[in-house]
Amino acid sequence: MSLLGPGSARRRARTVSALPLLLLVLLGALLAAGCGDAGADAGGGGERQGGRGPERGGGGGFPGGGFPGAGGGGGAGIPVEVAEVVRRDISDLLQTTGTLEAEQEVDVVARIAGPIVELRVEEGDRVRAGGLLARIDDRELRAQLEILRVAVDEARANHERAQASFEAQIISKETLDQTSARFESATAQIRGTEIQLGYTQVLAPFDGLVIERAVKLQEFVQNGVRLFRVSDFDPLLCPVQIPEKDLGRIRLGQSAYLTVEAFPGDRFAASVLRINPVVERGSGTVKVTLAVRGEGRLRPGMFASVHLRTDIHQDAVVIPKRALVLESIGDTVYVLEDGVARRREVSLGYDEADLVEVISGLQPGERVIVVGQDSVSEGTPAYELAARVGPTAAQRGEGAQADAAVGGEPPASAGTSGGPGARAGGQQPGAPGGSPGGGFREIDWNDPAAVERVKAMMRQRGLTDSQIEERLERMKAMGTGGRPGRS
Repeated sequence: MSLLGPGSARRRARTVSALPLLLLVLLGALLAAGCGDAGADAGGGGERQGGRGPERGGGGGFPGGGFPGAGGGGGAGIPVEVAEVVRRDISDLLQTTGTLEAEQEVDVVARIAGPIVELRVEEGDRVRAGGLLARIDDRELRAQLEILRVAVDEARANHERAQASFEAQIISKETLDQTSARFESATAQIRGTEIQLGYTQVLAPFDGLVIERAVKLQEFVQNGVRLFRVSDFDPLLCPVQIPEKDLGRIRLGQSAYLTVEAFPGDRFAASVLRINPVVERGSGTVKVTLAVRGEGRLRPGMFASVHLRTDIHQDAVVIPKRALVLESIGDTVYVLEDGVARRREVSLGYDEADLVEVISGLQPGERVIVVGQDSVSEGTPAYELAARVGPTAAQRGEGAQADAAVGGEPPASAGTSGGPGARAGGQQPGAPGGSPGGGFREIDWNDPAAVERVKAMMRQRGLTDSQIEERLERMKAMGTGGRPGRS
C-alpha cells in the first residue's frame, strides 16, 4: 500500500515526465553558449585579420578586414605593379586570319614507266633546280638506242649511195627521196629515244624543299605517277578574306605582319601582293593575297593571325592594355600618385597587340597600375612591388593575400571577415572619392543590356567567354560593380 495519496502520485508522474523537457532546455542553453563563443572567436578572428588585435601590432588597423594599409596606419598599402605612360607610334589594324601557302609547289611525276633504281633525296632535303631526285631503270632504253644508232648508220649509207646513183642517173628521184625519208626517220627515232632516256632521271623543277616522297626504292612506276612534292618557301603567300566594307582600306604594297602559334611573340613582316577584283557573292568578301617573309621558320599550312596596318598615329600616348580595369563599364585605369591609387576615366583610340592609345585622361610620365588594379579603389594606399625588397612587419604572414593582390585577385579573406567594405579592395562604402562597389560604375544585374555591355568590353580586352562568365559570377558574389539581381 502506497504511503502517498492519489494527488502525490500524480505530481510525481508529472515531475518524471518533465525531466526530459528540462534536459532538452539545458542542452539547448549549452549549445547556444558554445555558438556564442564561436561567434566571438569568429568576430575576434575578423578583428585580428583586419589588424585590430594585439597579434598584428595594433596601430590604426585595416578597416573592413582589407589589405595592410588599406585603411591607413597599419602598413604601406596594397602591392601593385605599374607601367609608365609613354609616347610612340601606334597603328590601326584590320585583323583577320589565313593559312600560309607556297608560291611555287608542284608534284613531280614519272614521265616514263620503269622501276626506281636510285633515290637521291628524302623529305626535308633542299634541292636545286635541275638536281637529281631519283633515277628510273634505263637499261632497256639504252639498248634500244644502240639498235637505233645502227639503223641510222645503215640508213645514212643507203642514202649516200642513192645520192651517187641519182647523180649518175641510175635511179629515179622517187627512189632517192625514199632513202632520204628512211634516214630522217631513223634519226628522229634516236632523238625520241634520247628524250625518253632523259626522263629516267627525275629532276627538281626549281629551288626548294622536298616536302613529300611518294615512291619507294625498286618500286615499279607508271607514266604520270606522283613521285615527289617540291615546294619553295620563299616567298610564302597568305590569302585572306576581307569584308567588302573594308576594301577601301586596302591597297597594293600595304604593310602587315603575321603571328603564328609556333612562334608566340614573334612578328613576321608581310605586304599586300594581290587584290582580287571580284567580290564573292555568297560571303560579300574580297580575296587579298599577302606575300610573307618566312625567315626560314614559317611553313605552308600554318594558321596565321593577320594584322593589316590601315593607318598610323605618330607620337601617340600609349599604355599597356592590361592597365584597363575589366570590371568597369567605362574605360578606366588607376594611376599611382604619392602612394595612393587614383581612378581615371580615359578615352581610347587605336589598339595594337598589347598596347592601346589614350586620347584623353592621361599624360606621358604618369604611372598606371597594370597588376593589382582589381584590388584597389579611389584613394586606396598602394606601393610599387618592384620598389619593395621584403615584407614589412605589418605584412608578415600575409603572403597569400599579397600574392593574390599582385595577381589581380582579391584575397580569400576579403569580403568574408571584415564586412562589406572589404569586398571592394578594403574601401568601405561611402569613402571619399569612392563609389559603391569599389569605385566602379554600378551594374544593374537585372538589366540584360547593361550586362551585355560589360561582356562586350571584356571581350575587347581579350577575355574568353568562360573567363567572362567566371568574372561576372565573382562580381555578383562579391558585390562588385553594382546592384545584385533580385532573386
